Amino acid sequence: MILLSNVDIILVGALGTEAIAAVSIFTQPRMMILTLARSLAAVIALLAAGHYGRGTKGKASDLLLQSVLVWGAVLFLVHVFFYRYLDSILRWMGAEESYLALALSYADVALFAVFVTSITAILQAVMLGFGKTGAVLRTNLQGNVVNVAVSALLIFGMGPFPALGVQGAAIGTVVGTVFTLAGTVLYLRDKKMLRGRCVPSRAYFREFLPVFGGVFSEQGFERIGMVLYTRMVAELGTVPYAVHAICMNFCDFYYCFAGGLGKASMVLAGHSRGKGDPEAWEQYLRVGIKWGLIFSLISFLVTFLLREEIFAVYSKDAGTMALGCVILVFVAAVSFPEAHAMICAGALRGSGKTTQVAVYSFVSIAVLRPIVTAIFLYKMEWGLVGAWMALAIDQSIRAGCAHFLLRRLCV
Repeated sequence: MILLSNVDIILVGALGTEAIAAVSIFTQPRMMILTLARSLAAVIALLAAGHYGRGTKGKASDLLLQSVLVWGAVLFLVHVFFYRYLDSILRWMGAEESYLALALSYADVALFAVFVTSITAILQAVMLGFGKTGAVLRTNLQGNVVNVAVSALLIFGMGPFPALGVQGAAIGTVVGTVFTLAGTVLYLRDKKMLRGRCVPSRAYFREFLPVFGGVFSEQGFERIGMVLYTRMVAELGTVPYAVHAICMNFCDFYYCFAGGLGKASMVLAGHSRGKGDPEAWEQYLRVGIKWGLIFSLISFLVTFLLREEIFAVYSKDAGTMALGCVILVFVAAVSFPEAHAMICAGALRGSGKTTQVAVYSFVSIAVLRPIVTAIFLYKMEWGLVGAWMALAIDQSIRAGCAHFLLRRLCV
């Protein structure tokens, strides 16, 4: 799925370095919004997994409908705010005048796709909590195929379709996300999961808000750290930022895959907790850590050995190739700590330890990473290499904290 969703930047890469920067600068505003949506989805998945383990699936349907009503309205207002101040937000993120107009033409349209994706994430959360990951895969896969097809037609212009450049990529994303939302609604309707109480009660907020506080704090701290980090990287200039965007985009392949391992750990830990089965909890944890190490080794070898070929897929510009290949070495190395951190954090969340994850995330991402990045960029003047060194240190700290807390939980 991440392969298909990343085709946009590969296609846009053919339009030049400024086009890559224009599309990539919207990533952090997009992720800021999705921080709220994904936090809501994580809470729903956690609570739904507990209901699944206890055999009370009907309550999960009530939870879903009430969440869509309450948080759908909040998300709408958030998107209106971002649309109103999009120009200022992109400038604050470090967008340069040379590609600001391109960035706005993309972001104005892509913002609607973010809203659709946010609603879809909430709807799919119960599916994840019940372990229906195959259905989530199918609907997302179909939507991303549609996205790629429409984007290709509208970026370059084929047949009767006009060549719209980066705006064509945004329109393709909108069409793909709407397709995914429609598929998700149809699945939930067929499984009779859209029936229940829509109006939220006090019991809903008592169940939802304590868990949401920890999860949103963690996600929010991560996003604050990433926004500050990206802002400093964007100041390095258009070419270094374009290289950073390409390498970060490729890094997302394994990061999102490892995120799947983390979600699996969270859901299965939640099932075990709901059933009161500590032996199953430990078994799922051992399996997750083992396969995380195996997949990380594969990711490291592929990225390290094929780094020139990988970067050439995005850009064949000789001026960016050398730096890009150096940064991809860091991408390869962080495969190990990022996967281990997400698997252990997922097990902690599924065990009800969301606050602990939020605390170490705050210290590592929101405090240490920006400070270390600033030292490496402004004091040591190590440029983009320094920025990625800071990222690797942050990932390693989070992996160590999550492992330590999980060991204590086992004891």
